[in-house]
Amino acid sequence: MGRQEKWNRLIDAFSGKGTAFSMPEYPKVPFPEMIEKLGALTEEDWGKYAFSREPLEGRFSNEQKMQYTHKANDCGREWAEKIARQYGTRNPGELAEKLGMKVKTPKVPVGGGLVLFAQFVEPDEITIFTDCVDKASRLEEECGCDLLCRENLTNTLLAHELFHAVEEQHVKEIYTRTERVELWRKPFSNKSTISCLSEIAAMAFAGKLLDLKVSPYMLDVLLVYSYDKNAAWGLYDEIMNMTKKQQTLQEEINVNNEYYIS
Repeated sequence: MGRQEKWNRLIDAFSGKGTAFSMPEYPKVPFPEMIEKLGALTEEDWGKYAFSREPLEGRFSNEQKMQYTHKANDCGREWAEKIARQYGTRNPGELAEKLGMKVKTPKVPVGGGLVLFAQFVEPDEITIFTDCVDKASRLEEECGCDLLCRENLTNTLLAHELFHAVEEQHVKEIYTRTERVELWRKPFSNKSTISCLSEIAAMAFAGKLLDLKVSPYMLDVLLVYSYDKNAAWGLYDEIMNMTKKQQTLQEEINVNNEYYIS
């Protein structure tokens, strides 16, 4: 079973859809250890993770992915500073109001089912689902992670969605929308945006706006953990294995370079 199919079935399980698929049992990892190791991952590590979810991943070399990752992170940070200067605040709630956003805070999505954490709906609606905030913030006592403090968590989710709102308001100039890859040329050229760049930039935007000491990407694992520990262990296992493979590849490159130079 492919990685994408596995996670699609996980989503089906969360949404209550019938499925004969059962998640395998993943190695149990103490929550504080997960926090520590996820917090040590670099932007490049998280970029590799982001591209693993990108539909067009196979079109890019590792070098291209890293270049895109750096540019998307720079984009997110640049717009965080630009928006903060323009409106005179770094408070996500105040920025949402100044940007004309309607912020809603229901407990769960209408109709229940699929677990969502937050979403932006064009043109001006941001929703933070408080059930995930309630569950995840209780974990702060278990690990002492500031990111899971209720106020910090809410602000981080809101800041992330604010970037998507900023994208819509500046679609003709913001990097995550102007950067495109050509899918084919004949009989006419067809170009597509690279969807994961938007997520990478949104994380960088939230991190810069709120001066976070760790990547908000950690929440991909931590919020899942608040609902399903085994699913979170599975995602954590995938991310850490992905990182190890990248480190091994880099070490091999370094050894080969040393051999060549000597």
